[in-house]
Amino acid sequence: MQSKKVLVIGARGIPDVEGGAEKNAEALFPLMAAAGYDVTVMGLRQYIKGEQYRGVQLLASPAFKFLNTDKIGYYLYAIYQVLKIRPDVVHLQGLGSAVFLLIYKILGCKTVVRYGSADYILNKWGVLGRLGFLFAEWQLRFADAVISVTPALSERLAKRGIRKNVHMIPNALDPAIVSDANLPLTSDRPFILSVGRVTYQKNVINLVNAFNRLSESHPDYDLVIAGGLDDAPYAEQLRPLLNDKVKLLGRVPRSSVPGLLKRSALYVNVSLHEGSSNATLEAISQGCSVLISDIPENKDMPLPGHHFVDPNDINAIAAKLTHGVENRQEYVVDKGSFLTWSNVAEKTIGVYQSLGTTRLEPVDQPVSA
Repeated sequence: MQSKKVLVIGARGIPDVEGGAEKNAEALFPLMAAAGYDVTVMGLRQYIKGEQYRGVQLLASPAFKFLNTDKIGYYLYAIYQVLKIRPDVVHLQGLGSAVFLLIYKILGCKTVVRYGSADYILNKWGVLGRLGFLFAEWQLRFADAVISVTPALSERLAKRGIRKNVHMIPNALDPAIVSDANLPLTSDRPFILSVGRVTYQKNVINLVNAFNRLSESHPDYDLVIAGGLDDAPYAEQLRPLLNDKVKLLGRVPRSSVPGLLKRSALYVNVSLHEGSSNATLEAISQGCSVLISDIPENKDMPLPGHHFVDPNDINAIAAKLTHGVENRQEYVVDKGSFLTWSNVAEKTIGVYQSLGTTRLEPVDQPVSA
């Protein structure tokens, strides 16, 4: 039986590329390829380092910018590749990548959209950016399937009249890995860890302010932030709050994250906006003590109430950090209520089957972090 062709658009690249869409693509699509699908991931040239990854073909978009972004050129190049490859399924890894969804439909492709977050609610987007996201979201009603990663996001779509084609498939836990490979630390001091880009969305300023208050009673702890400094104006606002106990590692390879998580005293994510946070799931996978913001998408995770904190209340964050480092075991999460990536692949194949594609082999291969 001929393999079904799948073209994945919207992940900047795999493997070992920072970002939720990228982590999802790295974990999911090798399992889809192992099940018999002919999968190609199209990324940006600077993030594509080879021609294949674990059975997935890799394709680099040419590097050219328009209106100070490389994404528009990338999406236009994707249309060309759809005409060239003629995939059975175009799998769009985020809302932004659905901006030309109707064109893929006109070209005769089945369209599956991973709805990982409603990015347009963030203040960082200008008028054109917001309009682009809203236009992409409006088009989701015409997608053959939408994969929402949290019930809160499914409810957001339902309020916009998009219900019948929505499937809820959250992200998954990784196998626990014991590794200090490439650990980017030079100190043995205990530390609180945050993983994610240093942006307004990740609420790093409130986290650092809360940590500085914790330091008054617990001066032996550091705060380690592993994530790219992608938002230069926000990083400048953060700079006056920094001291020798706040370690900005910048972007780190994904292979370094398990070692950081294993060594941390507490993992914290006080984001103002998330989908199904892969960084938090990685922390749970590694058996970390976990503290996260009480936004709806985070509260969709099956965690007891004491794991959550108001991300806008610096005093509350500081108090929770204090309680967390003093009572670490209380903040360790039961892994039994979460999916594996093989479960996610099975559910995704079920979505493909509902569109008329054929399942070829069972999915039983473990996925590496």
